[in-house]
Amino acid sequence: MQFDISRDFLDGILLQQPPTREALGEIRAAGQLHFLPSSPDGTMHTAVAAFALFLGKEKADSKGEQPFARGGWRFLFTTDAAFDPKTGSDHPFFQSLMVLGTGKIMAQINNLCMHANLPLIPFEPGRMVQQQAAVQAQQAQQ
Repeated sequence: MQFDISRDFLDGILLQQPPTREALGEIRAAGQLHFLPSSPDGTMHTAVAAFALFLGKEKADSKGEQPFARGGWRFLFTTDAAFDPKTGSDHPFFQSLMVLGTGKIMAQINNLCMHANLPLIPFEPGRMVQQQAAVQAQQAQQ
């Protein structure tokens, strides 16, 4: 199966001033890939890499926790044959979309941080994939 990215662009971004600068000592990241409905012939697709940053350590009741920064990067891509991205979401192409999207979002968030007189956030998108693989391996063992 051949995947080709036709176009990609910023879908949306939000940065809120954190309550205190001391809370910036620990930042958690979360990301997800959302698929929008495909074309009727199943060859044109849209995926949105959503990414969020949270302050402090994860709490047990963090379900309603709001991120201080979040964004989305939209990818329009085609396939050479009919394909349902929701059923094949574990394909390496989608991991690369997530890494590419989060890297582009972080570049924009750091640009906003610089203008808001906040420290830049160090980020390595490749580590997200490594950590995701480790979490999936742990879940498979249980």
